[in-house]
Amino acid sequence: MKPAQPVSLPRDIDLVSLRLFLSALEEGSLARAAARENIVPSAVSKRMSEMEEAFGVLLLDRGVKGVQPTPAGTALAAHVRRLLQDMERMHREMAGYATGVRGRVRLAVSVAALSGDLPERIQSFRRAHPQIDILLQEDTTQAAFRAVLEGQADVAAGSDFGHDGLQVYPCGHCELAAVVPGQHLLAERETLDYAQLLPFELVELNRDNGISSVFEQAAQAAGVTRRISARVSAHETICTLVARGMGVAVVPLYLKARYAHLDIRFIRLTGPWSSTPICIAVRDPDALAPAARTLLAHLGVLP
Repeated sequence: MKPAQPVSLPRDIDLVSLRLFLSALEEGSLARAAARENIVPSAVSKRMSEMEEAFGVLLLDRGVKGVQPTPAGTALAAHVRRLLQDMERMHREMAGYATGVRGRVRLAVSVAALSGDLPERIQSFRRAHPQIDILLQEDTTQAAFRAVLEGQADVAAGSDFGHDGLQVYPCGHCELAAVVPGQHLLAERETLDYAQLLPFELVELNRDNGISSVFEQAAQAAGVTRRISARVSAHETICTLVARGMGVAVVPLYLKARYAHLDIRFIRLTGPWSSTPICIAVRDPDALAPAARTLLAHLGVLP
């Protein structure tokens, strides 16, 4: 699904006014917006009034505690953000044409996406294209996808758990393993099905991590309600809590070598819940800057 096109601007509204408008919304105050943009407050107020006159609608509710957007102001802010993103993309693209493909790619990734060969492929891309900077930020899958939708990242990589509004491309799998305390009843098993973990207390990631939905589906398929002893933000914390007897868990298999010093056992999972698909997600591949398209071509998801 292609994003909505930016609003057409009246001739007498410039980018400075639009940036000031966003600053006022983000700061909640014309005075703070003025300080942030190094301009006198009266000039900010004048520009906001001129915008409202040009559009013929009230954009800001002004009060003693600051400013809040009207419904029209909220709608305009979405258009302005897209417009400024398009302007930034235009400048990057022109720079790429002028000097060869260069620039930066904002890449949001999940832990699962980093569990396979993606880090090595990113490093090989950096060696092949030293003029392109990769700004990599780790987050949950849902947060990574949301960053692309909101224009805060160019490309996301994560588990394929719902992606409305994004174009996705398959990019491998994340192999999973059960992790149990070293003296646990299941510790001597060579393989496990996820359902065999359900009689025990579970340590899981926070609910906003996409893989939680997979475990919920698996429990429903087995007709068992999960008993969660703890929800945490990282797989590393899960391994620590399992070692302290807080329960059993499922984590990416690649963590086995990293936590060999803990008294825990990693047991390969079998069955339909033994791995999760990894995908690359973008909002609109045709609108990507050359640097981002070059990365996706290197990853084998675009020609």
